[in-house]
Amino acid sequence: MIIKRGLNFSRLIKEASKLIHGRQYIDHFWYLKSNPESLQPLIDNETKIKNLFFEQPQIKEIFNDYYQVSYGRKDGRTHDIPEFYDEYEYNGRFAYFDTGNDYQIIERSLKGSEKEIVLDLKKIQFLKQYHATMKLTKLKISDDHKLIAFGIDLLNNEDIVWLMKYIDDDRVFRTKLFDCFDAAFTKDNMHLVYTQYDDKFRPYRLMLHKLGTTQEEDELLFEETDEQFYLDLQQTKDGKYFVLLSQTKQSNEVILIDREDPKNIQLLFSRKENAINLVHHHEEHGFYILTNKNSYDYKVLKQEGDKFVDFYCPQQGEVLQEVDLFHKHLVLYFTKESESFIKVISLQDKEIYNLFIPPSLVYTNHQKNKKNILRNIYDKLIKKDQSQYFLNKKVQNEVLGATIEPGVNHNYKSDLFQFHLSTPLVYDQVYQYNLSNKQLSKLQDANLTGKPFKREEFTCTRYYASSKDGTEIPITLVHHKALQKNKQNKLLLHSYGAYGVPQEIPFNIVYLNALEKGWTLAYAHIRGGNERGQDWHRQAIQENKIKSIEDLIGCASYLIAEGYTNPSLLCGLGASAGATTLGAAINIRPDLWKCAILLSPFLDVLGSLLDENLPLTKSDYLEFGNPNDKQIFDTIMSYSPYENLKNQVYPAIYISAGTGDFRAPLWNVLKYTEKLKQIAVKSKKVETFGDHPLIIDINDGGHYGGAGAQSVIEERTRYMTFLDYYVGLGNKESTKQNLTQDNDESIQLAGEKDKIQKQ
Repeated sequence: MIIKRGLNFSRLIKEASKLIHGRQYIDHFWYLKSNPESLQPLIDNETKIKNLFFEQPQIKEIFNDYYQVSYGRKDGRTHDIPEFYDEYEYNGRFAYFDTGNDYQIIERSLKGSEKEIVLDLKKIQFLKQYHATMKLTKLKISDDHKLIAFGIDLLNNEDIVWLMKYIDDDRVFRTKLFDCFDAAFTKDNMHLVYTQYDDKFRPYRLMLHKLGTTQEEDELLFEETDEQFYLDLQQTKDGKYFVLLSQTKQSNEVILIDREDPKNIQLLFSRKENAINLVHHHEEHGFYILTNKNSYDYKVLKQEGDKFVDFYCPQQGEVLQEVDLFHKHLVLYFTKESESFIKVISLQDKEIYNLFIPPSLVYTNHQKNKKNILRNIYDKLIKKDQSQYFLNKKVQNEVLGATIEPGVNHNYKSDLFQFHLSTPLVYDQVYQYNLSNKQLSKLQDANLTGKPFKREEFTCTRYYASSKDGTEIPITLVHHKALQKNKQNKLLLHSYGAYGVPQEIPFNIVYLNALEKGWTLAYAHIRGGNERGQDWHRQAIQENKIKSIEDLIGCASYLIAEGYTNPSLLCGLGASAGATTLGAAINIRPDLWKCAILLSPFLDVLGSLLDENLPLTKSDYLEFGNPNDKQIFDTIMSYSPYENLKNQVYPAIYISAGTGDFRAPLWNVLKYTEKLKQIAVKSKKVETFGDHPLIIDINDGGHYGGAGAQSVIEERTRYMTFLDYYVGLGNKESTKQNLTQDNDESIQLAGEKDKIQKQ
């Protein structure tokens, strides 16, 4: 049977025409946003195309190989490492619903006693219908350890409901808190304070709930009326205060709330200071503040009387990401050129040192060496050349790309703290450091089951590319040690470059198989992130947003020029706002790329920012600018992926999108794909299964994909299958062959009438 690229439903192309800043702005596909019913035929059509693509025998074989190996490499742990909450040890035990969705059973024990179950989601009647999609977002414990409150994302779309229950049995309070983003118990264990979000998913109210009453009876404590600001509820580790942050990405207001009297609210820092302030309270020393006020990057202030004075200012290039306060020490988490490290400061004698994590410890299997205890080695003894280490044009190190994240570390007076370490080649290790005797120990390796991965054959390397304005952009490569610069390497280049968020270099089970299949993974640390601090972010926002795109193009060009790959083997991946960057780059330089993977992409930048009724528009003005300003309008118009689609040859494009995504809504994606088909398909520049395919993978999830580890593996396997099919073998013959199917199952594919015959 013949498959045609034409319309399988009738509609009129309507135009939305506006006069903006003296120029005519026309959006041919505006109706996809204003009329949700118009989406369903497109969803059905694109789903049929995607399914047909993955049903091809050769593609199915690639998919099955990826999936079987990747899914077989399960986390071999049965539980996570316990965390102390006062006298109790709490931990999670890994479990599965009948649907296959994974979750954790929360347990606890007193020292020397039997474990008891704190929370088993499977036993809660209200949640049974949501087992396939739901996930636990947060869990809070009352001070007397008799109650818990926990948030559940029922449909994996960030619409969260909170439940409360007794720990000693399965009794759940009848009242549920809807539209609740975060919550915490007051000192009396009888109330919850919680942040409530509006119809745009913006946390804007702080409410007080008395256990046993209805949500309608809850009392309003604070309301944020400025739509650029959202609320974030925190609690100091000494348990004295709630800290309410009303914030944007550029400034915040800090409000203190007494946990004994939550109606006692006082302003600590005003938003007029135009700075970000994060608060930690010490019962003896007062407040420690993480701030960027009057500083090129974050520093630590200490309260002295009624003033705040500098306590610790990082060295140039050190980016302070997080602070953890203990009774006798301050633990600081840094990055420098995207490399994570920890500093410890004694609050008694002001001693400062780096906590060094030896590569030999990272690469020692915990199960084979259960002690894994090393004395801490001072930074000055083991990294005398640290400044040179980060300035080399090429940096190669077995632990390059490590991500370090703090554990829960609830016990404020403890001398022990835990942190997690992972790299692209090492999955989630848990370490414990003793602040008194300076001993570092590895508590847990996430040992993977299934096919052994020969980690010793691979490494991470750092290089620097030049952007259009001459700025050097770091690139991290993960690759086989035998990599040759012969232009014959399949290479997947990741990028983000927005909101001051650094480009992650995560561990990815599916990527292990990709590395084994000869892929090189590259991560471009472009401007717009915070790899080099706040200025790195500020250099690529608003009227300078184009710099992120130029950086990415510079990185791609460098990798080709240096012989790491060539345009027929180079692919790009961008997610969310990272897809804005990649989407713009393939408009400007489509010749650089063989494939582009756009995950939950933000593509209609201008149209979205012109609509103030959308959830993120006003907060996004700080990143992209307000198009009501003519200069900003012209700037966004010059790079927005949707506005700049052209009648040209595009790389193979794979897009994933969720029906429950409010951050990058489905209409945003389908406007882009429909316009691409209209512009490029008619001139045979985009084909369904030819050399330049367009596949849209639509799921029922939200912005962050499907629920559960299995769904994540399936999603990543699909796009790696797509890449391997179009890049791995060249497919010069198979991609030119066409597909047919029975007459009854023919599909009309939008915009193209070319006949595609069966492969």
